[in-house]
Amino acid sequence: MADEKLLPEKTASHAHTTHQEPKPSLLSNVLAIVGFIILIVIVLWGLLHIATLASPWLSSLFNRTSTSVQVTAPKNATSSEAFSVSWKYSTSEKGMYGLLYPCKDTFRLETSGTGAANTIPCGAAFTVPSNEKSIVVTPRLSGTVSMSVPLSIIFIPSATSSKQAQGSATVLVHPSAARVEPAAPVTPTKPRAITPADLSVSILGANVDASGMAIVEFDIANNGGSLSGTYYFDAYLPIQSAYTYSSPAQSSLAPGDHIVNTLRFSQTVPGSISVVVDPAQTVHESNENNNYASQPLNAPYYTPQPYQYPYIY
Repeated sequence: MADEKLLPEKTASHAHTTHQEPKPSLLSNVLAIVGFIILIVIVLWGLLHIATLASPWLSSLFNRTSTSVQVTAPKNATSSEAFSVSWKYSTSEKGMYGLLYPCKDTFRLETSGTGAANTIPCGAAFTVPSNEKSIVVTPRLSGTVSMSVPLSIIFIPSATSSKQAQGSATVLVHPSAARVEPAAPVTPTKPRAITPADLSVSILGANVDASGMAIVEFDIANNGGSLSGTYYFDAYLPIQSAYTYSSPAQSSLAPGDHIVNTLRFSQTVPGSISVVVDPAQTVHESNENNNYASQPLNAPYYTPQPYQYPYIY
């Protein structure tokens, strides 16, 4: 028999090896925490710096006030029919409002007065009490063609260093509708002699407060029998430096018409206020002896501040 060779049995041995991950050291943990804290500090510092740079812009955004007056008036109006002009303006400053419209020969504005209507002077600010933000006016159009009239509202601050604010609205004024009335019996009348215009001026009142602010009212009338045509007036003001206020062109006055003007100015000193109507004598008048008026002003002795100029309006 063939010898059977016994082969050695292979014993399978399974080696079990355990892989253990390395544990982070204490130093690595400390460095990670410190780096995280530094990152947070950098982010917070950046946010704080951005907020500091943006604070003026945010302040101007939330504290912004209107730099112009919002004026509301009807787009169309009819001569001799009253309408209201209102306005809005947000400000913390003290001051007053004034209504302003351009001079036109065939147009004027009136406002209700004591017992009669008062003509609002053109080309100059007609002041309105500061606690009111509306005014009722009546347009007077003598022509037969509609006229576009811009109406401006000006905020006049009490502090002379502050800037004025202004807004405007345009109103289209139409002639009043013709009325058909029964014919009146014709009676013979004597022709009235046409006389030249006669402009006159008289000072109605003048007051000065403790700060040297003066308010002067004077009346200019046409006592003649013809239209005056465009005219001017000069006002000689008693202020620190002698000053003459020369008016813009004034609308023509019909026979018997008159207009009350208001002039305000600061830095008043003791002296006299004088007004001369038609100083260049461009209007043909029957009498020029009544073209001058004067009145003394009792004012405190005012000491002007450096770089401060008189305020006239």
